Amino acid sequence: MKDAGVLTSEVGIIILLVVLTLIVALVARRLKFPYTLALVLAGLLLGEVHLFHHFTLDPEVVLFLFLPALLFEGAWNTDVQALRDDWLPIFLLAVPGLLLSLGIIALVVHWGAGLPVLLAFLLGAIVSPTDPIAVLGLLRQLGMPKRLNALIEGESLFNDGVGAAVFELVLAAVLLSLHQPSELDGLSPLLVVLKVLDLLGGGLVIGVGVGLLISQFVRVIEDPLFETTVTFCVAYGVYILATLVGSSGLLAVVGAGLTLGSYGRRIGLTELTQETVDTVWEFISYIANSLLFLLVGIEIGQTQTAFGGALSTIFWAIIGVLLGRAIMVYLFLPLHAAFVHWRGNRETTEKHRSDIIPVPPSWYPLILLSGLRGALSLALVLSLQSSIPQLQTLRLAVYGVVLVTLLGQGIGLRVLLPRWPGGISTHPAKTASSAA
Repeated sequence: MKDAGVLTSEVGIIILLVVLTLIVALVARRLKFPYTLALVLAGLLLGEVHLFHHFTLDPEVVLFLFLPALLFEGAWNTDVQALRDDWLPIFLLAVPGLLLSLGIIALVVHWGAGLPVLLAFLLGAIVSPTDPIAVLGLLRQLGMPKRLNALIEGESLFNDGVGAAVFELVLAAVLLSLHQPSELDGLSPLLVVLKVLDLLGGGLVIGVGVGLLISQFVRVIEDPLFETTVTFCVAYGVYILATLVGSSGLLAVVGAGLTLGSYGRRIGLTELTQETVDTVWEFISYIANSLLFLLVGIEIGQTQTAFGGALSTIFWAIIGVLLGRAIMVYLFLPLHAAFVHWRGNRETTEKHRSDIIPVPPSWYPLILLSGLRGALSLALVLSLQSSIPQLQTLRLAVYGVVLVTLLGQGIGLRVLLPRWPGGISTHPAKTASSAA
């Protein structure tokens, strides 16, 4: 048994961190301030005084420990009908939009900061997925329309999985270039495309398949604790299964979460079980998010003296993120509106279906500003192996992007939203038709 005491043990430090997250969350609630932003600020202060300088997370554990929980909880609580209604704009933002943003970030960082091409694409893959937790809290306080909520959450859910899959692919290329650089020249574009399709589609197929199977299994069980444990095992088990077969474990988690949260919930879970599962996963997600945001604040506070050597990369990464976000929003959403107009959907009898109504242009700035980076980017960069070149620069760049988007855009939205011209309509159909 260790003699250093509770505060110097890892378990004691984790408990203390959880207590700190509770205190910060209570204060933030009183001030009506997003708790994720407050946690980052609190972490900065803690890092400044080096209170937890002996505590570090194992990078290999971060990806497995945090992300399956965060992605499963998000997928479990997603309104699948809302996703179906707005599948096209969500798809445009989450897949081609993310890939476009990733490419823009990589090109800007490579051109501006001189980062090698593969490392620039790796950085782009890490900071491309969005984390709208903070902005969703703000928008809900002001009565955000259900459709806008579905758009932001749906984009984030799927671009998390797509971004993580692309991250795995780019990371593999980086590692291959380190150990066997000659093999890169022999890579066939067809093989690369097939690998991408396997990462993107294989994980979802595995996740949906497991979700359907478990949905039938829970139909014959009527024990809330047992069924809650089953969902926990699915979240981590499907991640391990997909990873073992060389597919995307994170997209497998998304597929399983969506299937269980919609189909499995409907056919196999009693009302009491649903409430139990909701409560447990809300708690798990809160703990995972809180620890990640607090830890990144601590990490930034402890390493702030090292930022000087990475200022160029940080600056160009932030420029790339903002530019990529603006281009994808103002390219793909008008493209969706043009497609709807081309189909003549405004004259259909189904005028109240949101899948045939363009996203109101007045929502574009809100969707643009909702592109905060957070938990996934932090977990991905912390999971990088020590053999990655310029690892410290990559980490500092991600910390800088997360800090600027969380605090800059988050606080900016907190100030601007109550004064938003005309507010945000709670009647998206009416707004969209008038905008059209």
